[in-house]
Amino acid sequence: MITSVKNEYIKQLKKLKQQKDILCLDNRKLIDEAIKNKWEIVHLIKTEQICKKYTSNDVVVSNNVLKVFSNTKSSQQVIAFVKLKKQILKPPNQNFLVLDNIQDPGNVGTLIRSAVGANFLDIYLIDCASVTLDKTIRSTMGALFKCNVYETDKSFIKVLKSWNKKLYIADMNGKDIYKSVFLNNIGVVIGNEGHGVCEDLKNIATDKISIPMQNNLESLNAGVSGSIIIYQITYGSGGKNVRS
Repeated sequence: MITSVKNEYIKQLKKLKQQKDILCLDNRKLIDEAIKNKWEIVHLIKTEQICKKYTSNDVVVSNNVLKVFSNTKSSQQVIAFVKLKKQILKPPNQNFLVLDNIQDPGNVGTLIRSAVGANFLDIYLIDCASVTLDKTIRSTMGALFKCNVYETDKSFIKVLKSWNKKLYIADMNGKDIYKSVFLNNIGVVIGNEGHGVCEDLKNIATDKISIPMQNNLESLNAGVSGSIIIYQITYGSGGKNVRS
């Protein structure tokens, strides 16, 4: 058992945690989902309380060592360092989601989670909060490991245009989502929390869609509104509004 935070192995793990292509997971559900979906576990440390769980090659550490890597007050006694899957940018073959400059990691994680639930399994992030952030990872509740997430920048807009896909932008002046009919293999764009969707994406959009509001409410949180829209597209009217 490693009991010192000054141990050389622990020092190396501290450096590893800072790498952008490494996810540091301190939640058993997230770790189990990563393993189930065959993501690469680079290192796994655990306390003797769960010594028999996971594999015999894992490193056992004391509680004070584990706390160095845990992001929560109540530790779940295990930390996994997971290699972020590098996705090669490619066009989707089903409904897909585009997030434009969404900066709240909670919103990014929520939308990834909702997208998986609504079967939007290709998700393109344009200059958004990174999926490697702790809050983003937690907000996905394991959905991150069940979909294809592409972290891109504004240059992706030209690529998206070349794919010639039908693209719908969330906009409070758009058509009522509940009165619209959608084909399969379409894209939905959710814009920045304060400024909405950028002009370049508006220029290549097929149409604008909106969620009706009462009591003079202008808009909803990006994570909430995006979730409502993609669920309505997939499941609205008992799924009758989705046609091939």
